[in-house]
Amino acid sequence: MVELIEWDHDIVRHLDVSYFIQWTSREAGANLAGVSQILTPMMGVWRVDITMPREFDGTRLKQFEALVSQMRGRYNVANLPVCDPYKYDAGVSPRQYPFDDGQWFSDGTGFSDGTGGVQPLILTADVAIGANQLYLDLTNPVRPAPRVGDHFSSGGFLYRVVARNSAGWVKFEPSARAAMATGNAPNFSAPRFYGRFIDDSQGQRTREFLRWGSSITLSFVEAFDRSFT
Repeated sequence: MVELIEWDHDIVRHLDVSYFIQWTSREAGANLAGVSQILTPMMGVWRVDITMPREFDGTRLKQFEALVSQMRGRYNVANLPVCDPYKYDAGVSPRQYPFDDGQWFSDGTGFSDGTGGVQPLILTADVAIGANQLYLDLTNPVRPAPRVGDHFSSGGFLYRVVARNSAGWVKFEPSARAAMATGNAPNFSAPRFYGRFIDDSQGQRTREFLRWGSSITLSFVEAFDRSFT
């Protein structure tokens, strides 16, 4: 059975990373008016490209080679941390606490504690498979809305905010891969992405490139498996 392989920050040091949704549109030629006809099933999949810097630490290099081996080409699925220096984290919305009696300040905020992590964003309505909008509770305490471009994940599926308002409404892409229930908290502060190597040769010359040559790039595509050993 397919295994979920954990890729962590200690081994996977990113020099550069890109997150891109590949849409499956195609052109069907021009219509009688001479206008191009673009057809699409409205389906896009994430492609993630991670560029690794040169590595001269032998222990870390061997650990990375072992990680690549565990992927077994395209068979197994990587659990990748999303590397985004601008993510919605405690620097944007630190954890807040009320007074001892449970009351908040008059403006709806509380005592901030950046060491306590990020203030969770909780769903106030169910999100169905195929939907691309959700609603978040931004009160008790009052907290910032997600920003356009922020990433979040749910169940290893990655999403990007493309529109939002100050009342908690969020539009995202791609459409929901799985249902999300009221009361759950999408992961904005440390999103994860489940992906497969784009082909079986990824990481083939890891030691040669990282030890003596230049940086290397590993490419992943979104995986939809959710049954793992």
